[in-house]
Amino acid sequence: MRTRSSRVAAGVAVAAFAAGCVQRPALRGPLPVRNQHPAQLLVMHLDPAGAGVLEAGQTALRTDLAHTSLFLFGASPQGSWEMDGELLRAAVDAKVGLGGGLQLGLQVPFAHTSGGFLDSLIIDYHDLFGLPDQDRSTNPRDRFAVEAGRGGQTVWSMERSSAELMDVPVHLAWQVLPPGERQLGLALRAGAELPTGDPRAGYGNGQVDVALGAVAEYRVAGIGCTAQLQHTFAGSPARSRAVGFRFSDVTSAGLGLELPIRQDLSVLVQAEWETSTLRDVGARLASRDQALLWVGGRWTPSPRWSLEVGLAEDLVPKASPDVSFWVAMEWRLGGAGGAP
Repeated sequence: MRTRSSRVAAGVAVAAFAAGCVQRPALRGPLPVRNQHPAQLLVMHLDPAGAGVLEAGQTALRTDLAHTSLFLFGASPQGSWEMDGELLRAAVDAKVGLGGGLQLGLQVPFAHTSGGFLDSLIIDYHDLFGLPDQDRSTNPRDRFAVEAGRGGQTVWSMERSSAELMDVPVHLAWQVLPPGERQLGLALRAGAELPTGDPRAGYGNGQVDVALGAVAEYRVAGIGCTAQLQHTFAGSPARSRAVGFRFSDVTSAGLGLELPIRQDLSVLVQAEWETSTLRDVGARLASRDQALLWVGGRWTPSPRWSLEVGLAEDLVPKASPDVSFWVAMEWRLGGAGGAP
């Protein structure tokens, strides 16, 4: 962990030096990524963003893919948790500027789950860098199982599926202060997640989640710095409530850096911490707070579209998914097409 953190810090320092040489970079904020933990995906999440909003009449359309390797299991007399397999989450996202500092967004996500193909690759990666593999190499490969238990009863599980619609989040942002060079930007956010996913198969919670949050942004020497805080009032699937279990609310906080190294290319480094929605299961591996480090980049060859990639690693051992890969493309229509 120390070696990995040192390498990331060195990379950030080099990128920050390069950012100082870029004239008037177009900043678009952090990667809009999230924790791909199967249970956390059932809870409304306001994805990372800057404090800027789209101008009136401007629309941003985004499509993204996040592929995650899952491997974690443990049990105690009180509860148990197991997740093994791979999860692909694909989403189409639309945002529109309403004017008056308001921006409305809607996301339609889908999930594909399987035993996957990354086990051997990840085992070799851990061996190469001397990282612990959490007994991955001694367990069966390419299988799928996601289940939480308490007191000998299954309180929640996710079925393997080739394609499932998940709960649909709707979110609203209000820009209180516009971001600018050496100027603090601030936006308040709220969202609700519509119960469109199948709660029986584990792809929704059957309830309307509500989230509230705030984003602050500060730009200096061409570098964008963001901080966010949010809280979600989580719903619980009916089958979980039937056995006396409820999903816990989730609080999260994050920090991000956007470091332009060319007029059309930026490096993004960000981290997010969040509480576990399964913290009342009783198994320590399901109860721990979770934290992820994301490193990625954004290529913006035109003000109208951009391409993004990202890689996530867990910062808290034996809590979050092991590794996630993310790729997205965004198109902007109307207005000037530039960054908000």
